[in-house]
Amino acid sequence: MKIVAAIDSFKGSATSEELNDAVLKGFPDYADKINLPIADGGEGTMAAIHASLGGEYIEVSTQDPLGKVITAHFLLTMFKGRNIAVIESATVIGMDLVEQTDDTTLNASSFGLGIMVLAALKRNVQKIYLTLGGTATSDGGLGFLQAIGATLQPNQPKRGNPLLWVDTVDLTTLDPRLSEIDMIGLADVTNPYTGENGFAHIFGPQKGASAETIQQLDQRAVDLMNQLPQARKKLLLKNGSGAAGGMGGAILLADGRLQAGFETIADIIGFKEKITQADFVITGEGKIDQQTAHGKVPFGVATIANDLGIPVIALCGSRQTDIGEMDRLAMAVLSIQQGPITLEQAMDHQRTLDNTYLTARAIAGIIFGRQK
Repeated sequence: MKIVAAIDSFKGSATSEELNDAVLKGFPDYADKINLPIADGGEGTMAAIHASLGGEYIEVSTQDPLGKVITAHFLLTMFKGRNIAVIESATVIGMDLVEQTDDTTLNASSFGLGIMVLAALKRNVQKIYLTLGGTATSDGGLGFLQAIGATLQPNQPKRGNPLLWVDTVDLTTLDPRLSEIDMIGLADVTNPYTGENGFAHIFGPQKGASAETIQQLDQRAVDLMNQLPQARKKLLLKNGSGAAGGMGGAILLADGRLQAGFETIADIIGFKEKITQADFVITGEGKIDQQTAHGKVPFGVATIANDLGIPVIALCGSRQTDIGEMDRLAMAVLSIQQGPITLEQAMDHQRTLDNTYLTARAIAGIIFGRQK
């Protein structure tokens, strides 16, 4: 019997590869077991692609959201005969790098992410994938655009949230090498750039922004849209342009594209082909709830497996009672917790792996019979 483990990382707790390994250890040695790291465009995307394609991690000196010099990495690999770079935005401008406060929102810039793109361009890549989850910035992607060559007026120092001081953006000065490559943002949100569902109103509160700052950012984003030529303005009305504090819109303005994270990664790693002969697929993520069906790993895995007629079981650290479509797609959705537990305990790395193993062992007992 062939068992495939394809679980998304439990953020802040365990990686996809570690969780898959814990699951597969719970199954008997005579089973055909495949560890298939997976991601949906958030944390763990580089690792998932590296596990399938190999490649090299390139070290870059860049800056965090508040301008502090940091070292970050991107993945340089080959896909269908082309050099590609995979950059996780959260490793450069992520929420875990700074405190989520109103002051941070007023000063955070996505400039450091642009530095990563320039570093990738030096490696003669033909395609750059940017994951857009977990960012701390709400600058409409203007810092990113500035780093890759756009001219922002008035000409201010490369500090603070540029959305609060920019009046006009000249995109004709963008690095000409960008016209020779594909730049793709991976996002699973459909928010527009401005308005009630725009980046300021929807994601600002998560990043510590006050109600006053949220209103100010949204108005400044509207002002920015209105000074752009009509064709460019339309780009900021597209679904997903509000992803990552407006980074989705910045990628579009730089003639890039937006794609669904899981679907893109599944294609890159050949996910469907790798599970075709499986008898069971075990998937999961840290929390399974109604949001899971909006492009998250368990939903994507279960959808593909269902199309192939392969049973799916999903594991998680926590689950809601109402999990939407996952109730239909999965044979079972199980929490790995063995009893009442605090959030801090549930996030413990070793406890997570131990509980994952115990849950998988119980599943294996049902499938294969009790193991001695």
